[in-house]
Amino acid sequence: MKLLNRLQRSLGQYAIPNLTVYLVGFQAFTFLACLARPDLAERMVLSHDRLFAGEWWRLFSMILLPPRMNALFAAFALYIFYMMGTALEQNWGTFRYNVYLLVGYLATLLAALIPHSVVGNTYLMASVFLAFAWLYPDFQFLLFFIIPVKVKWLGVLTWIGYLVALADGDGSTRAQVLAGCVNFALFFHQDIVQWIRTRKRMAKSSMARARNSDAKAPMHVCQVCGVTEKSNPQMEFRYCPLCTGTPAYCIDHIHNHQHR
Repeated sequence: MKLLNRLQRSLGQYAIPNLTVYLVGFQAFTFLACLARPDLAERMVLSHDRLFAGEWWRLFSMILLPPRMNALFAAFALYIFYMMGTALEQNWGTFRYNVYLLVGYLATLLAALIPHSVVGNTYLMASVFLAFAWLYPDFQFLLFFIIPVKVKWLGVLTWIGYLVALADGDGSTRAQVLAGCVNFALFFHQDIVQWIRTRKRMAKSSMARARNSDAKAPMHVCQVCGVTEKSNPQMEFRYCPLCTGTPAYCIDHIHNHQHR
């Protein structure tokens, strides 16, 4: 992307290296703080009404919200986020990874403009997972710590969940889903278009090969039942030297046909 290249040349020095480490560290600290103060999480979400009432810190505290689950699964979720974020930074470089998160963050802030909306960072964090699933589709997770599942299938399930949220969710939910897709679309739209074109070419090529295969006349045709190697690839054929022209017969009729 030419725009990103120009921005990197002029602003790359301001990128924050190891940004995932800071996010995971702050979220882990916030998780522990929420154990002592359960009401703290509600004061950190980006509420439209509270924001416009003057609670401006919610613009920044939203990004620090930890996973809302028990300590074991929260630790596992933070570890997975650290692993995926670090992999993206190594793949793209620090500046592009920063931009990916920044675009998702700004889009999430825009979702809070919907009246009475309450916005968290769930879809922003999920956008990191979707990017990882696209770049490393064959990476395996142990589902429930037992079942190996390739991350691309988890990515498919995530997209299905997005479609359900868009269909059944309220305005705030739909805005958050779309906000969580903005950075993904910005970074991967060219790859997606190329993938669709490649799939179309492969489908056309496969159909052409199938038509060519069907157009060829079969080599073996049983003179009794008409079966061929195309209609039944497992069938065996024999040729009868006692018949005029030495015609072919399937294995079921080679011994009990009327000689011509």
